[in-house]
Amino acid sequence: MSAYLTTARRLMTLATVIRGRAHYPKRYMIETLAGVIEDAAIAIQSFPVDEPGQLPEAATASLHEATTLLTQHDFMIPAAIIGYATAPLTGVTPKLEPLRTVSVQLARQDADLRARRMALIEHGHLGSRDEDVLTAALTGLIVLHRQHERLAAAVAVDNDLPDNRGKAPVDLATL
Repeated sequence: MSAYLTTARRLMTLATVIRGRAHYPKRYMIETLAGVIEDAAIAIQSFPVDEPGQLPEAATASLHEATTLLTQHDFMIPAAIIGYATAPLTGVTPKLEPLRTVSVQLARQDADLRARRMALIEHGHLGSRDEDVLTAALTGLIVLHRQHERLAAAVAVDNDLPDNRGKAPVDLATL
């Protein structure tokens, strides 16, 4: 399957996942978000591009709108998830950056989330031809990124405690 078809398939699956997983008081906003992502998938399949590996302008505009919606409204879906759908074309996969915590317990939680994300990526679940596996992979990545966001908030609070200020981040490899 070409990078274009793979990206379009991931985007269509992501739209389905969003319809089932997103939370927002106004349901029409969830439908708007899913529709914009579907529009990007359709544009990828319908419009030619000047250079291989580039997104059509219509797809880029739709994905920008989807990213804006995800960052301006809390659908409980991290905007990074779009990057996993477009990675076959862009060559860029979102990351979970280490949180630089001073707490061993929080550092272990951070390492666990990043390892679970890597397992989803490395085991090829995003490239599966089985729709259920792809859906589960995207759903899992949404959950992992949400957990990482919450952990980042806890790390910020913990690192700012008077006893923790000025401490060096934990390096789990040295424990």
